[in-house]
Amino acid sequence: MKDATRHTILTVAYDVFASRGISNTTMEDVAKASGLGRRTIYTYFKTREELLHAIIKKEIEIIIKQLNAVLNLKISPEKKFSRFIGIHMNTIQHLITKNKLLKIEFLKRSDRIENYRKDIDLHEKECLTRIFKEGAQSGVFIMVDYENTAGITLTTLKGLEQYFILNNFGKSCQSLLKLWQNILFGGIKAPTKNPAF
Repeated sequence: MKDATRHTILTVAYDVFASRGISNTTMEDVAKASGLGRRTIYTYFKTREELLHAIIKKEIEIIIKQLNAVLNLKISPEKKFSRFIGIHMNTIQHLITKNKLLKIEFLKRSDRIENYRKDIDLHEKECLTRIFKEGAQSGVFIMVDYENTAGITLTTLKGLEQYFILNNFGKSCQSLLKLWQNILFGGIKAPTKNPAF
């Protein structure tokens, strides 16, 4: 019964936050929308921030589950990387389509969003590190510093998010993503015939 009530609160609160905005939503709003008393809401969540954190944590758990599923696929590291990138961008698209107010938060890179993204950023970096290490060990990728390469890759990928959001994840976004992957995999410097080293 407790789990069912908690689930109801989280589901209703998500919709209320989405329609009213994070700053404009009160615990009273959530209580009214859920048909539960304020006292019941406060039994499960002491503050609005705690409630918001629980909602975001639930979303993060879903994303992490998807990322872990990619790591366990029996496909090449290169394909795992492409799937990983797809999940990353699809997640952003899904979140801002489902919640228009999140679009504003993402575009202005609000401290609140960046703070909540820390957990997922850390997990994404760990996933990329594993993919790069697997790729290097199998001879698909040439690198030795998997962790820093993963960090740089994730930072540049996050840098593309604003363009994707502003262009509604259209065709130009897919072309840009392919270009980004080509630069990452192939570089921009032509191979020299007589290398200095």
